[in-house]
Amino acid sequence: MNHHYHKLLRRVLIPLMLLLLWGSSVSAQRFHFHNLTVDDGLIQSQATCMAQDKTGNLWVGTLGGLSRYDGRNFTNYTVRNGLLHNMVRAIAADNAGNIWTSGPLGLSCYNGKSFTHYPMQVQTRSFNTTQQISVTNDTTWWRVQGEVYYVTKGKIKYFVTPGGEGFVSAMMVRQHAVWIAKEGTVYRYSKGEWDTIVFADDVEGSVPVIYKIFEGREGKVWMTGNFGLYRVEDGKIRLHRINDSPLDFLPGIPCGAEDNNGNLWVGTNNGAVRITATDLQYYNKRNGLTDNSLNDIMRDAEGNIWMASDGQGIFRFSGTQFTGLDETMGLPSAQVMAIANNGSDSLLIGTYDAGLYVFKDKRVMPLSFPSNPVPAITALCYTPTGLWIGTRGRGLWSYDEGIFRQYAAPERDFPSNYVHCIYNDTFNRMWIGFNNGVMVLEEGLFKVADTNTSPVYSFLTIGYDSTLIATDAGLRLFHAGEVHPFLTGTIIDSSVIQCFVLKGNDLWMGSSDNGLLAYNLRTGKTKVINKSKGLRSDFIYNLVIDDNGNLWAGTGYGIHKILSPDDGNPQIVFYGKAQGIMGMESNINSVKKMYDGSIWFGTTNGALHYSPNTPAAVSAPSCIVLQTVKIAGENVIDSGWYDSLDNWYGIPYNLRLPYKKNSIAFSFQAVTLSGAQQVLYRYRIDGLDVPWSDWSSTSAVTYSALPPGKYIFRVQCRSDAGISTPELMYAFEIITPFHKTIWFSLVILIACITSGILLQYSINRSKERREKLLAKLRAEEQGKIRTRTAEDFHDEIGNKLTRINVLTSVLKKKIEMTPDTTRILGQIEDNTGQLYSGTRDILWSLKPSNDVLYEILHRIRDFGTELFQDTEIQFVFTGTDEKWHQYRLNMEMSRNLIMIFKEALNNSLKYAKPTKVSLEVTMKQKGVLHMVLKDNGVGFDVQTTVKGNGLNNMKTRAGRLNGKLYIDSTHNKGTIISLTFKIPQNR
Repeated sequence: MNHHYHKLLRRVLIPLMLLLLWGSSVSAQRFHFHNLTVDDGLIQSQATCMAQDKTGNLWVGTLGGLSRYDGRNFTNYTVRNGLLHNMVRAIAADNAGNIWTSGPLGLSCYNGKSFTHYPMQVQTRSFNTTQQISVTNDTTWWRVQGEVYYVTKGKIKYFVTPGGEGFVSAMMVRQHAVWIAKEGTVYRYSKGEWDTIVFADDVEGSVPVIYKIFEGREGKVWMTGNFGLYRVEDGKIRLHRINDSPLDFLPGIPCGAEDNNGNLWVGTNNGAVRITATDLQYYNKRNGLTDNSLNDIMRDAEGNIWMASDGQGIFRFSGTQFTGLDETMGLPSAQVMAIANNGSDSLLIGTYDAGLYVFKDKRVMPLSFPSNPVPAITALCYTPTGLWIGTRGRGLWSYDEGIFRQYAAPERDFPSNYVHCIYNDTFNRMWIGFNNGVMVLEEGLFKVADTNTSPVYSFLTIGYDSTLIATDAGLRLFHAGEVHPFLTGTIIDSSVIQCFVLKGNDLWMGSSDNGLLAYNLRTGKTKVINKSKGLRSDFIYNLVIDDNGNLWAGTGYGIHKILSPDDGNPQIVFYGKAQGIMGMESNINSVKKMYDGSIWFGTTNGALHYSPNTPAAVSAPSCIVLQTVKIAGENVIDSGWYDSLDNWYGIPYNLRLPYKKNSIAFSFQAVTLSGAQQVLYRYRIDGLDVPWSDWSSTSAVTYSALPPGKYIFRVQCRSDAGISTPELMYAFEIITPFHKTIWFSLVILIACITSGILLQYSINRSKERREKLLAKLRAEEQGKIRTRTAEDFHDEIGNKLTRINVLTSVLKKKIEMTPDTTRILGQIEDNTGQLYSGTRDILWSLKPSNDVLYEILHRIRDFGTELFQDTEIQFVFTGTDEKWHQYRLNMEMSRNLIMIFKEALNNSLKYAKPTKVSLEVTMKQKGVLHMVLKDNGVGFDVQTTVKGNGLNNMKTRAGRLNGKLYIDSTHNKGTIISLTFKIPQNR
């Protein structure tokens, strides 16, 4: 009876006490569980299973379809997209990037483009039947209807399990082992054999049923079931213990996973339990999770814990660096306007519409304000004299030892009862900023510090007896009892400064229009950090410096941490809803760093607490994916411009665009499931002489009017964790138009050269035609002149010579002939005869009809015949041919040719003493005329005979013909004179 009582105490009372303990310990703050539902794009709220693919995407199976989450957006799939059934019961991803799903109708594999189905042979017994998929190597394992199947090489096969036809309730597949659980027994298959893993701890009156088997970070095997959490140790299944107490009192646990810190997360029917080495932590709706049952829990590659709920979508837990106090935690008003702490154990929180509260010992308690209605609390400040409270419309209040005192106009000389800010400087003077002036409390007396009537936002001590005042009309400096404008000659002078902090010589200021401004008090240099540099908002409400020297800024959109790396370029880390920021908009001056290094921010949705030493998942993008490639003005890229498309995003491979399609847009994203908003990108394009872009959150870029060429688009990303991610590279080409190619240039060059040649040829032909026409006209005119000259010469010279001969004959008859007169008259007759003979040659040459080669040759023949006709010398001419009529020689060539052979024939007659003289004429190839004169006379020695004018003249005339004259003579063997020259083409 006593044993049964202790059993009952352990099974009922201890769980109840633990649950009460959990409830009290977690009621103080709200933990951040990032919830994604149908409002965010999830296809259906009843999530059943989850898996992460090799790219880093989270896949979620629901009772209404399949969803893929990339850290920003959901992509959904249903039967319309090829899914076998909208009810997805199990999911897994293989190493090739394929997604395996199963449901009531069977198993499916999705490769990003199409589904391959393995239908169920027998209809499932119930749509609520649990299923499980596990992939190892190239084999996919599927647990369904209490049986196990596997798919290999495209075929599905049944896997025989031991223990009869018992219901297989859980399965775990590893590279060298398959674990299965049946009622009360766990089996392990390895190296072709089965062995049994037995339970070391019995649960009285019940048979343990295992719901999930999973492996921890260090290879330890864990099991969840109907009676708690088990671990495999020393080859046996043992109940997990905390402080020697077994966890057999936990409700049925359908799922579990281990986080990066070694803590176990298990799902229950109303929330989750985190199990550490020493205690349990319960999470439900009250502290940020859900009261619904959890169907699956998994840890992603970044260390986040994901939970699939039945009806409220999925939840992500990334750690507790950011927690909060809001209305669900006992803070009636979500608008926290002021924060202060007493330096030890209490945090004071001033709200807009619910008064003043104290946060102490993890509890929120009201601090009754002696005013009805309670005014808006606008400023809080602890000084050695106690707590000072600024209000909107009710002036200034002090609180010490439970007593409130009011300081307000008109009793006081305050400019108004609207207090904007309170500041205690290093000289224990308290500065009060109103909506229309400044007061200072020094040694118990309120004094007017500045008569400026502009709203005052903040104060800061920057040196000995020097306090900087931020007003709506600009910065002012209080020094030595006087206030003057604080001018820098920079953008600061035209900005509305709302808050500032001093870090070394750098005065950091938050503005309402220009973001963060840093002014170096020593050098006067200014630095601006705004949205273009990575901020998500240019409206800065508050600033604080943490223990590591990092600057924190509460802005109009999220919290920012500004790191100062060694290169001097600040790195900005953004924290938004995905990181646990409940109120995205901060309130002015509502920030406080605590003694433990943590920071409290006042927001429009509660008080936000940052704990730097709390473990948290690290945002580490697994890769950068190119999501779209588009051409300006085109909805679809022509399939003729690429080889193939990527299955998942439809990105074209080997893209080659026409030169007119040269404006191209890219969108990209680093896949991270917890820090997508924290990722900064930079990009560039190889092929253009442009540097990397600045780091920013921009994830899309358009390049317009790209010149033809080959390009590589590159993207790099950076997260606050500093973990490197492989660079995205995408190659494409803008095709060079033919008219801009080298070949086209060569063709144009050749065409230009050819055109030039043709043009020059045409010009030359035209010139030749003109010259021929002119030559023809000139020849005709010369012919006429030659004819007239011959006629005139014949009439004048011929008649005169005839007259001389006649007169000579008459003179002979009239004078007495003496030897001298006879000799003289004989010489006159001989010269007259020779002159007449020469005149006949000239007259013959002047006739154009005698330019024909036939006439020329016959003229030479006739001259030889006449020369030798009264001698005993035989003259023979050979080569007469009618074809000589086809060739013509100009008058000069005709004259030179005739004179060469007249001289040669005369020499034969005078000196050779031959008995035979022959002249042979032949036409060689290519219009070359060959003339050979032979005699059988006495000959002469060519080497020793002195050349006279006759031989020289013959050589000279042969040169004028562009011919070659050869003379071959041997003593007593005769002489041979050979002449060759080319007949001009003037047929």
